[in-house]
Amino acid sequence: MKITQIMLGKGFGGAERSFVDTALALAARGHEVQAICHRKFVKRGLLENVSGLQLETIKAGGELDWFTPRRIAKLIRQFQPEIVHTQLKRAAWHGGRGAHMAGVLVVSKLHNYVKLERYRYVHTLIGTTEDQRQHALKLNWPEDRVTVIPNFSRVLPVESARAPGQRPLRLLTYGRYVHKKGFDVLLKALRKLIDSGVDATLTIGGSGPELEALSALAEELGIADKVALGIWIDDVAAALDQADVFVLPSRDEPFGIVMLEAMARGLPIITSRTQGPSQVLTDETAYFADIDSVEMLADALQQVVENPEKAKGKAVAALELYCTTYHEDAVLPRFEALYRSVSSR
Repeated sequence: MKITQIMLGKGFGGAERSFVDTALALAARGHEVQAICHRKFVKRGLLENVSGLQLETIKAGGELDWFTPRRIAKLIRQFQPEIVHTQLKRAAWHGGRGAHMAGVLVVSKLHNYVKLERYRYVHTLIGTTEDQRQHALKLNWPEDRVTVIPNFSRVLPVESARAPGQRPLRLLTYGRYVHKKGFDVLLKALRKLIDSGVDATLTIGGSGPELEALSALAEELGIADKVALGIWIDDVAAALDQADVFVLPSRDEPFGIVMLEAMARGLPIITSRTQGPSQVLTDETAYFADIDSVEMLADALQQVVENPEKAKGKAVAALELYCTTYHEDAVLPRFEALYRSVSSR
């Protein structure tokens, strides 16, 4: 098939990672892919010089910008795809109008719980969880034009999970340094874990507006020497392989691709009870803590320390789930089937 993928963000979070991975995976499976992104997209280099992938960059403005959809329409007409796939609201709005001008139907992936006014030119919505599908239905989106296809990862799965046995215990998390990621909660939980006599270190990969505040909190808690901050992680698999436990302490997490990456590398996972992880993981595959609960997060860390074989058992189950449900080989055929179904209309 000929497929146009559109993402108009500049940074690199979960949605942008999904855009890059989807474009690369489709090209690897023999499809002709046109990837349209913002010219200032920080990871555009990942899409350059890829066989089967044609990269186009544009300068996308705000919601009142009418030049961008016309530019997108021109690019779509030149490429002549059978379907257009957008990710996030801005791409759905500009890309949807552009595809409408070019006469091509659009599917759009939801990554969060947004209003749907800017999705008016989208034919089919893709929720990453059943909860997101229900969100669309509550906003009166037609039931026959919304489906669920989960996020996926291209990270290769390990052959077997391992029990955390290192000292110091190496904790890892990563993401944008913003309030909703809950990294401050994790720092406080680490302080409690250390106070219980456990030697542990924490790496929080990424960066963002809360870097200074998190650094100050680590100093205030007296654990600055145990915490690595402001580290950009390019090789996700290597970073995970150097850790013993992955922690996702978010206050809001519609899905959480980082969770899939930890599953793939066989790490025990501790997560808050946010929307995405609660629908992907269970007590058999992860440890859970209530949102904003320092005590429960510290207790889950303590459980991993006290019973590493049980932690390994959860990681084994999560690894199996990843291979059968969330690896690209399991998810891409579902996208292909959707593309064929919608384009045939």
